[in-house]
Amino acid sequence: MVFLTVLISLGVLIFDIFHYSNSYGIVEINNVNALLLVPFILLVCGLGMALGNNKNTEAVEIAYKERLSDREREVIELICSGKKNQEIADELFVDISTVKSHINRIYKKTGLKNRKELRFYGDRVLQKSGNH
Repeated sequence: MVFLTVLISLGVLIFDIFHYSNSYGIVEINNVNALLLVPFILLVCGLGMALGNNKNTEAVEIAYKERLSDREREVIELICSGKKNQEIADELFVDISTVKSHINRIYKKTGLKNRKELRFYGDRVLQKSGNH
């Protein structure tokens, strides 16, 4: 993450140098200069996406194996199969508030923020663990 922050800061600094140099007539921004910035920006974006995906998948996988209860794992599996909270509650014979409590604990333990993220990373973790 520090590496990505340094790369972004460097990109902004380079852009500012070109921008202010152009303002004072030192460097003229032309197609060649602009083309040099494009690969750098793409590199930073690509690294950010790669680092973000790997880190979250690993964190969710560790939480799934070590921190989540059996019931929380069941809830993840049911969410990944496309079930809504009420359907999960009916299947597990619990109140819907209990399902919501399980989901909130899952978010805290995995660092995920919403159901979409939970389904995305949950599917990956379940495939790796052979439960899906």
